[in-house]
Order: sequence, then C-alpha cells, then structure tokens
Amino acid sequence: MKPIAFLLLAFSLATILPAMSQDANYWLSETQSDYNNGSYSLALQDIDEYLGMNSSDTWAWSFKANLLIKMKRYSEAVDSFDQLILLDGSNAQAYNDRALILSGGMRQHEEALNSLETALKINPNDANFWFNRGMVLENMKSYAEALEAYKQAATINPSLDRAWYRRGWLLATAGSYNESLPLLDKAIELNSQNADAWNTKGLVLMEMNSTEEAQSCFEKAAVLEPSNRDFQNNLQKAQGGIENEPEKMITFKSQPQG
Repeated sequence: MKPIAFLLLAFSLATILPAMSQDANYWLSETQSDYNNGSYSLALQDIDEYLGMNSSDTWAWSFKANLLIKMKRYSEAVDSFDQLILLDGSNAQAYNDRALILSGGMRQHEEALNSLETALKINPNDANFWFNRGMVLENMKSYAEALEAYKQAATINPSLDRAWYRRGWLLATAGSYNESLPLLDKAIELNSQNADAWNTKGLVLMEMNSTEEAQSCFEKAAVLEPSNRDFQNNLQKAQGGIENEPEKMITFKSQPQG
C-alpha cells in the first residue's frame, strides 16, 4: 500500500499541472488582447508572466523582442533575441532580425554584420538576408561589398525589386549612370509603385541630359508620394530645365534604404 503522503503528492501534481497550463493560456490571451488594443506595456507584462511559466517557448521570446522593437527598447529586444538563440541556435531568422535592430536602431553595424554572417551560414540562400547584409554594409560605407550583397540577393530572388533598386542607386551615386539605368528600369518593371526608383531614374536622366524623360520620372514619383518634398522639388527643377536649359541643378541625396 502506497504511503498517504505519496498519494497526496501525486494528487497535488495532477491538479497543479492543468492549472499551470490554464494560467499560461490566460497570459497568452491577455497578451493578444492588450497588444491588439495597443497597450504594449501591458502586453509586455503579460508575455513576461507567460515566459515565467514557459521560458523555453521560442515563439514567445520572438514576440517579446518584436514588441520591444515597437516600444523602441532596442537593447532589451536584442536581449530577447539572444535568449531565443540560446534555445535555438539554428534560428537564422532570429540572427537576421537581431542584426536589423543592432544596425538600424542602435547603429552597431559591426555586430549587426556578424549576426547576419551567422544567419547566412545557416541559410545562405535567403535573398532577404543578403539584402539586409547590403543595407548594413551601406551603413558602414562599404559600397563595393554592398553592391555584391545586393547582386547576390537579386540572383537568388530575381523578383526582389529592392535589391535591383539599391544596386542602381549605389551606381548612380558613384556616377556610373549607364550601369545604373538598366537596374533602375528592372526595379520599376518589378514594382511600378517604387517611387524612389522613379525619382532616382529621373536624377540619372538629368545627369545624362535627358530632361524631358527625367521630368516624366519625377512626375510618377511625385504622384506616388505627393508629400515627398524632394520629389516635388526635383519635378519643379526639371520643368524649369526644360524651359530654361540651365546647368545641372539636381544632386543625389541619400535615400532611405529598403
């Protein structure tokens, strides 16, 4: 006959485990509710309660990291991705997302590049990882390497218009207009809503003294993003150039990546 104390312990475990599961589900439900309501601080408390019960849940660590990004608490977001990586060292997406925070939010480009290198070792055929590598390299002013990264991204995924655009942009800023133009055309062919590509094509055409064609490109960019002052200014200058044929007056400006 089993001792009474042992029977009581077995009974206690049988009742506690379902209760813990119910509590975990409760905190997940609260997390979703508070997040959907825009109450990010409460959602963070909720997911922490859940992780207190299920600290090995990689999805929860990923959710927490992305929630912290929304709250612009970048260092803590990196810590959450680090916890995820400790649990799953083969998670290439976690290394990639960690790199984006390090470079974009914290300006720690070297560490971001190392994180992306790890992601690419795990999955060398992910075009987005290569594109993001190009972004980080641009931030580091390693333009030749960035061009190669974008080229690799476009080779893996020829429909990735952003990769064609960034290559075209970099070549344009380097003065390689004849090389830049077909890349920008390809980006526009893939995504005719890419206002940056239209604008950059217009800038290239201005440099090549094709002012009327440039005006058409600026018009498309301005229609797509009517609140963009640079696009509007470029259009006005191009219109003035057609009427007055002044010397070159439009210069390339650094544009947002992506």
